Amino acid sequence: MEDSGKNIGKITSVFGKTGIVEPTDGGRLYFLVKSQKLKPVVGDNVHWNKQSDGTIVVTKIMEPNNQLERLNRYGQRQIIASNVTQILLITAPLPKPNFLLIDKFILISELMECDLSIILNKVDLVEKSDHQFQLYQQLGYPVIKISAKKKINLNPLFNLLNQQTTVLVGQSGVGKSTIINLLIPKDKIRTEALSNKNQKGKHTTSTTTMHAVKNKGYLIDTPGIENLNPKILDIKEIETGFREIASLSCDCRYRDCIHINEPNCAVNQALTKNEIATQRYNNYKKLVDGFQ
Repeated sequence: MEDSGKNIGKITSVFGKTGIVEPTDGGRLYFLVKSQKLKPVVGDNVHWNKQSDGTIVVTKIMEPNNQLERLNRYGQRQIIASNVTQILLITAPLPKPNFLLIDKFILISELMECDLSIILNKVDLVEKSDHQFQLYQQLGYPVIKISAKKKINLNPLFNLLNQQTTVLVGQSGVGKSTIINLLIPKDKIRTEALSNKNQKGKHTTSTTTMHAVKNKGYLIDTPGIENLNPKILDIKEIETGFREIASLSCDCRYRDCIHINEPNCAVNQALTKNEIATQRYNNYKKLVDGFQ
């Protein structure tokens, strides 16, 4: 016999067909999925029932507002989280910023209709570290400068998490795990020191998990973050991640212009006048080439 009441909760961790669900009235319950059709991920809002033997069974996954996906080791799309409201893009002076990856993360946020802020970590390493990110500020993406190690300017970072479901992204070695340790110290997530030899970091997280934080917020930590995949259905959607390009697109001669070799392209005209940053445009082209 099953509990007939409609119980609703949020998935905070998944281990195959089991995991943890947080009911709307509080607490944490271990759940089981019996249906082969149901594949819950972190962030899913679900219906669940309590069976006569006490087992909590997820019976339905509610339609998500958005989904975060990555490519697995076989190059296949894999959904790893849902209902994300905010992406915090962690960067640092070292290792050297990968701006193609940064622009890909921004595209993901725009396609998911998430807020995005850039967190510039390790500002204690150099005197001036934000000049490369002034362009992103001009485009409307907030840039917050911090030092997780030295605990510099952390309150603006903490405030961003209020009433948001947040995922941290960034290339290896920028201090993502160190920041998570500050936000969720009880978890004591192990961090690995940046290699002095090649200035590249190593992934330190193995399972996607959602942590409750202060002021009704959630923080999602996920491994393999560099393999996040923009969910692009049409090549024109790529310009969504490039606000300066999207704003000019309506002035192009052809409605389906992708701003590469088409005649009377307003974007290319702006490029020749240095009204669009060459680096950003080149990254846009690389993403277009990767989709074709």
